[in-house]
Amino acid sequence: MSTPAPPIEDEVDFTRPGALTAPGPSAAQIETARMEAEVGCPQLQGSGFYVAIARRSSVTVPPRNARQFVVLIVEDDGDLGQLLIDVLMNAGFEVRWASNRSEINAELRRGAEIDFVLLDIVLPDADGLQVLRRLREHPELTKLPVIMMTGRAGAGDVLAGLAAGADGYVTKPFKISGLMKAVNLVLGAKLGSV
Repeated sequence: MSTPAPPIEDEVDFTRPGALTAPGPSAAQIETARMEAEVGCPQLQGSGFYVAIARRSSVTVPPRNARQFVVLIVEDDGDLGQLLIDVLMNAGFEVRWASNRSEINAELRRGAEIDFVLLDIVLPDADGLQVLRRLREHPELTKLPVIMMTGRAGAGDVLAGLAAGADGYVTKPFKISGLMKAVNLVLGAKLGSV
């Protein structure tokens, strides 16, 4: 039986710009993200969701608690949040949900338990891209897989998400099967499907 990881002690507010000073993406990372965005946008127009934009993990990511994957859904739409909770729980995930600044910070401070994040960009009192940047700057959460899940579908939006460090980019409205495919790619696993 594994012991739970200690909570993250750092009182970083993941929803605001801060004093962490990790370097931004390199020119090569931005160029890679630009090319992925250019390829992904026509796919979005043809299929209604980004699946190919998810980056396959080179290894299978094991659950941190050794039992089941824990996903944090950051989504302010209650109906969509509940749908995602139901789908992901049915697929065998433990699900946490945050819809505003204080909930995001509370959940991410417990981040040692979280295996991946589905992150909306437009939130009532926070910016999902800023949350992502802060995650990538945090020494304990920098490699936490993040899939952006948003209504912003332009090439510039996709570029911004990928350049900020997103592992995947799924646009709303999306097919649940497309979202699950992105999750599987990012975790390097074959998990529950719908």
